[in-house]
Amino acid sequence: MIAILTDKPNVGKEIARIVGAHKFEKGYMTGNGYMVTWTFGNMLSLAMPKDYGNAKLEREDFPLVPETFRLMVKHIRTEDGWIPDINAVMQLKTVEKVLEQCDTIIAATDASREGEMVFRYLYGYLGCKQPVLRLWISSLTDEAVRKGMENLLPLRMFDNLFFASDSRNKADWMLGVNASYAVCKATGLGNNSLGRVQTPVLTAVSSRYRERENHIGTDSWPVYISMYKENTLLKMRCTDEFHDRKTAVQFYNDCKHTEQARITEVHRQTKEILPPELYNLTELQKDANRYCGLTAGQTHDIAQSLYEKKLISYPRTAGRHISRDIYDTLPAVIEKILAWKELRPYVNSMGIDIARLPERVIGEECLTEHPAIIITGICPERLERLEMQVYTLIIGRMLEAFMPSCRMEYTMVEAVCAARKFGMLSCRILEKGWHAIFEREDAVMPQGCTHLALPEIQTGETLSVAACNLVRKKDLPASPFTDAELIEYMDTAGLGTVATRSNIIQTLIDRKYIRYSGRHIIPTRKGLYIYETVRGMKIANAALTSGWEAQLARMERGKLLPEVFLADTKKLAKEVTDEIFLTYKSKG
Repeated sequence: MIAILTDKPNVGKEIARIVGAHKFEKGYMTGNGYMVTWTFGNMLSLAMPKDYGNAKLEREDFPLVPETFRLMVKHIRTEDGWIPDINAVMQLKTVEKVLEQCDTIIAATDASREGEMVFRYLYGYLGCKQPVLRLWISSLTDEAVRKGMENLLPLRMFDNLFFASDSRNKADWMLGVNASYAVCKATGLGNNSLGRVQTPVLTAVSSRYRERENHIGTDSWPVYISMYKENTLLKMRCTDEFHDRKTAVQFYNDCKHTEQARITEVHRQTKEILPPELYNLTELQKDANRYCGLTAGQTHDIAQSLYEKKLISYPRTAGRHISRDIYDTLPAVIEKILAWKELRPYVNSMGIDIARLPERVIGEECLTEHPAIIITGICPERLERLEMQVYTLIIGRMLEAFMPSCRMEYTMVEAVCAARKFGMLSCRILEKGWHAIFEREDAVMPQGCTHLALPEIQTGETLSVAACNLVRKKDLPASPFTDAELIEYMDTAGLGTVATRSNIIQTLIDRKYIRYSGRHIIPTRKGLYIYETVRGMKIANAALTSGWEAQLARMERGKLLPEVFLADTKKLAKEVTDEIFLTYKSKG
């Protein structure tokens, strides 16, 4: 008997159907020589200090670094404190029973660092000894699963992937647990959760909020002139900034009396804007927030649902290219799209030969890297509104990536009126290319640019000023983060991965450190308290572990030993706890 272990019930049941395990039992399915079972995500976690006998901690106990890390069943918080998750306990017993009855195991958990760790932790925790093969797929279509089952891989090929995930998990424990317990011990206040990712993210949200609170706005007085050329309105802004109303009013009056402006320069530039790259999860989350108002967590969950419905490839990916073999399947996929009347307008606007798609989307990916998110060619049926919005983004981006460049003409016009310079920037689309899919102006127009086809304007030409305007403009503080902005900040700062960032935001929400205010993310009073407590410390600094992902990527390639990485983390944990105790000793 062969056991197949997945980390999601829906995925397990789908794979069971494909391999012929049709008989349903409580917590697993069986048939055709297979027993298919599943976990509920990661049902095991690293044990806490009290589980190592460190119930009462003293200053000299820091940093806390177990000689050997232990695993425990996931706990949940209740009114009576933290208790084992009964669902995890029961399913763990089911998984143990299934694995004991099988002489071979197929690891079919998520094809990622996290999925590899889920399987290895459970395999070790249950004391399994059976040989293991790895199912590694980027799509849940019947064809992809069957092909994956025909080409199962030795588990040892993914050892480095596990080393990276295990090392990251242990390193997060060392910094998070040590910082949390140290702050509690040093301040004498209640225990609050800190972490090497969540605390810098909370700091970013809180510091922007404080900056907004403390902002003192200043006024400026921009002056505009309007002129007509061949019935086209040209509105120009003075390039000088006026922060004094009296000076601005005086110049405004000078412009009114001058009644004309002389064109000093006309500069035209034609530019080809290349199609955007295919989506990875980060870029999909950002666009879904900008254009659909979805949170990062909603987009993550919807993409996972579309994946489980076999409509898109694996979504928790950082890749933005596809392999040659996937590229070779795309003409057939796009041919299927032609038959979907809802999507025909998008496909008809492509203007390319489907049999000869551009190859710029092809990239060399290593074994553990997933390709960009693309559709599978299965026709979507009965999708909910939000699912359809995300699916439309994905299929639209996929079509954009194969289309010609968008050709734009940008024209900068400068003039002089009342001895001061004025300017305007306009643009027009010469060839839509990929821009024809969604026609979003913000994708091709620089800020401050006007979408306007200008008449012929010559340098030295004099035009009559038809109107003059003086506007009061108040300097505004930075707005609180949106999901798109916070995800982008985390990506730029090297905080978390494409697969974990929405979970980090949700963790901060669950711990009541941040909340949504409309479409913006702001700190709670509790979050601001944590921010003020650790502000300026290493644990709050995004740069503290910004190089971790690069180190973990080296570990995946076998270029860095886990022991070296964790030894460096232990030193970092000591620095973090020493700083906390020193800070509060001096304050005391």
